[in-house]
Amino acid sequence: MATGVTIVCRFSDGTYAYLQNADVTAGATGEECQTSNASNALNQVADVSVGEAFTGKVCTHAVAKVATQNAATGTLIWAAFKDAQGKVIVPIEGGGSTVQQLPPLYKPVRMQTGVTASAAWQATADSATLIASLVVCTPQACDYFTATMVDVTSTELLNASGSSVGSSLAGFTSSKYWGVYPSTIGMNNQLGGVSTLWVESAEGQVKGLIPPGDGAGSAAGSFINSINGVPISFNQNDKAYGNTDT
Repeated sequence: MATGVTIVCRFSDGTYAYLQNADVTAGATGEECQTSNASNALNQVADVSVGEAFTGKVCTHAVAKVATQNAATGTLIWAAFKDAQGKVIVPIEGGGSTVQQLPPLYKPVRMQTGVTASAAWQATADSATLIASLVVCTPQACDYFTATMVDVTSTELLNASGSSVGSSLAGFTSSKYWGVYPSTIGMNNQLGGVSTLWVESAEGQVKGLIPPGDGAGSAAGSFINSINGVPISFNQNDKAYGNTDT
């Protein structure tokens, strides 16, 4: 039973791109979604990275949808445009198969060779040991941080290079951030953990609490925007954590 991710992109000139990876391996690593002509249903070249296929166009809106064959359990951990070095340019909103919006990107992305669109997913479950995800956007940089939770244990979320939130975003201030934890009964149903993700300083001072969504997000825009909050100013030794009890 395969799980695929599709990404719809809208460009500033009013044209669109349809991207797909029909069999993405579960987990936080994620895989690229390339152009698809959907068995010749769509008039576009298949199996090309979005930056190469649409060089020069500016993407203003995008959404990622996770779909599992014969099930509705697929949830989005993260989706993002990345540059040629694999660094996040900007995240892509989305969720499960019921997502129905095409929201604007945090900032537009100009397509060029090397730009790719990738996504990661996992199946929702009644579990305290799923992957938690935190996405942070600042005017200077965006990044995502993930970790497989350990029951009733504070577990640090790290980016794809293994860096902490402070190391990745030191000197920047968040303007948007959101979290995901796809448990069917929440991340703290037994009340021995913490019901949010959080960021704390090296001294242990809590700098931000981020209530997570479930990664299904039937309305992609509200899935992200509902968790807008007070900006967090990041220092080198800040860290992000989760602590589940489900």
